[in-house]
Amino acid sequence: MKQLDVEGILEALAWGLDKLSRPTLGNWLMGYGGYSHRTSSDRLIRQLQQRQVLRSARTGRELSFSITDKGRALLNEGDPQQGWQCPWDGNWHALTFDVPESRRNDRLSLWKALRARKLGFLQRSIWVWPHDLRRMVKEIIRVEGLPECFFGFTTRSIWLCNDAEIVASSWDWEEIGRRHQSYLRQSLSLQRALKAASSLEGVAQTARVERTAYVCAFSLDPLLPQKLLPSAYAGQLVHDSHVAFKRAVALRLAQLSPEAARQ
Repeated sequence: MKQLDVEGILEALAWGLDKLSRPTLGNWLMGYGGYSHRTSSDRLIRQLQQRQVLRSARTGRELSFSITDKGRALLNEGDPQQGWQCPWDGNWHALTFDVPESRRNDRLSLWKALRARKLGFLQRSIWVWPHDLRRMVKEIIRVEGLPECFFGFTTRSIWLCNDAEIVASSWDWEEIGRRHQSYLRQSLSLQRALKAASSLEGVAQTARVERTAYVCAFSLDPLLPQKLLPSAYAGQLVHDSHVAFKRAVALRLAQLSPEAARQ
């Protein structure tokens, strides 16, 4: 089961529609590759229920589905606003380690683990983050093991660099900006495609494309606190466009499936 499909289905419920009936949900799933047959969509629905992100309720002969609190929490985990609005106390938390050339594969694995968590690469083996790193480090050590000379420290300032320079040096803002702009360029055509969709399957297909573009837009973005963001940062524009698109999805779903809007 693809995570993207799961989140897309949950978003259909979270944005404007509290419930979807079995026929409506089945038609929505037709827009997701791999779930075009009823047996496949039924299997996916069961898996969502087993994960406790979807609940069902029966009224007479009608079976409807709604998102659970756990499902909404799953969606909130990916909300960039949580990163931007997170307060910053002015401290930088840093990691440094020394893995010899003879263990190059181990070093690359560790770098990938730090990159995956979007830590900033200040220079050589010094990585920085504006928040406490202890939980993250424990997770990395559990998976990758403890390398030589692996230690962390917290500092109020780094000599010869101000905060803006640390931010500019530690993340690839040029590539992050390209991904933001790529999404913004696609957003207008996606809005047009949504308005032109004549079925729930078509709406779902457009929503899947939009979500893929949205995830890519933030795939390298560390979502730093607002105070630390570069002046040309366009992440908020991307998020605002995504919010507008999801509202349009809810409206189009209601137009194409009036019975769902009455739930």
